[in-house]
Amino acid sequence: MPFEPVAGGAFAFLIESQRRVISHCERLLPASDLTPEDRARLMRLRNDAEAQLARLTYVEAA
Repeated sequence: MPFEPVAGGAFAFLIESQRRVISHCERLLPASDLTPEDRARLMRLRNDAEAQLARLTYVEAA
């Protein structure tokens, strides 16, 4: 999906937002009381956020 130009600090906000999602998921994943479904959901969310962060970082560097 191509990115539209982002104005002002919105780009930095998007990058920081993805970092917060990753951090939050990594804090929750070690919990022993997660159901397999919740663990899979957190892993999928973390993986999606990491992929999005990689795309945003690449676009920012371009």
